[in-house]
Amino acid sequence: MRDYPSPQYPARCKRTHRICELQSGAFAVVAGRLVTRDSLSDETGTVCLCFDTAYEAKTGDIVEVEGRFKDNGFSVTGLRVLVPSRDGAVPLSQSVQTNLRKRAKIIAGIRRFFDEKGFVEVETPLMVPQPGMEPHLEAFQTMYEMHQFYLHTSPEYAMKRLLAAGFERIYQVCKVFRHEPVGRMHTPEFTMLEWYRAYADYTDIMVDTEYLIAELATDLYGEPVVRTDQCAVDLTPPWERISVREAMLRYAGITADPYSETAAFIRQAGLSTVDKDDPPDVAFFKVFLDRVEPHLGVQKPAILYDYPAPMAALAKRKSNAPDLAERFEVYIAGVELCNAFTELNDPDEQRQRLEEEAAQRVREGNPAYPIDERFLAALEYGMPPSGGIALGVDRLIMLLTGASSISEVMAFPMSDQ
Repeated sequence: MRDYPSPQYPARCKRTHRICELQSGAFAVVAGRLVTRDSLSDETGTVCLCFDTAYEAKTGDIVEVEGRFKDNGFSVTGLRVLVPSRDGAVPLSQSVQTNLRKRAKIIAGIRRFFDEKGFVEVETPLMVPQPGMEPHLEAFQTMYEMHQFYLHTSPEYAMKRLLAAGFERIYQVCKVFRHEPVGRMHTPEFTMLEWYRAYADYTDIMVDTEYLIAELATDLYGEPVVRTDQCAVDLTPPWERISVREAMLRYAGITADPYSETAAFIRQAGLSTVDKDDPPDVAFFKVFLDRVEPHLGVQKPAILYDYPAPMAALAKRKSNAPDLAERFEVYIAGVELCNAFTELNDPDEQRQRLEEEAAQRVREGNPAYPIDERFLAALEYGMPPSGGIALGVDRLIMLLTGASSISEVMAFPMSDQ
């Protein structure tokens, strides 16, 4: 029987300097991992080791080394193994580690941006009795004391309750959960940024978004530019603004509305793209994903605005065009980044829309969720005119780091589980 604690795993380390702090000629004790037989790495860099004596250590071991740094090498006078390395996979590649450090800087930059503008950072429950009602989303379920709960798909309902309570500028960075397949830009657990402004509308949120992302890129690279393998996108505000109808006409040659003129929409789209029996939302997305989305945000980010009203159950309809909703999305290099509204605050209309979505969920064979009566009660009390947005943080970091998928900017993505 082996005695514990094992002397192979000492509890103390005598490190005096990190590698980036070494000074020529000065005695130091450094610690890190042997990446080769004669080089040591810690979080801050790598240094070459110069040995006059053989030591019992192998590549991969975590060691403590004492000596002096000179001529870009570390002259070793003593070495102790702190943790022997056994065979096993490297937990994270160097490129992912670099992306994670950038991720931390980006999230800190997000908080700084909103804090400087007088927003209050809030936290709302991840486990809720009523999830979002969107027909295309499925929530994860759990039980607590014999009651059904869900992991939230968005903090939107709770944050709007805070608007009704009197908060005027709020933001939140949190995990959200959606039962969906893992892909290049999708994973069941991801990070969302949401912010809301009272006494504002979706045009104010457009401006926030432009300046936030431009500032984050400038913090990283000294200029407001995102570079991908295909293009360099200038993030300098203002960005292109194009309505959904304009985009459909420009890129797909379609003038008909998918909801009020479904047959004409399908005819204009052509049966090579859609099926004659497709419901309006399915027909719309087939055309949009195939012909429109790839063109958006190639040289400048594109703000795509004014969606058909049935596609925005939580947004206000336009007063001069009630078949449209004040909703926008941002596209950069063809990537959908966020979804924003002028928020619906009429409690009667909101209840009607939630009931319609609940009925649609049942028709389509999706799980039926209860309506959030506390959210509706907050609207009854009165929520001021507001604008709000949900932005995918992992996708934003993917774009800002030049990664090819969100898994490359996560420490332990679902694809690795």
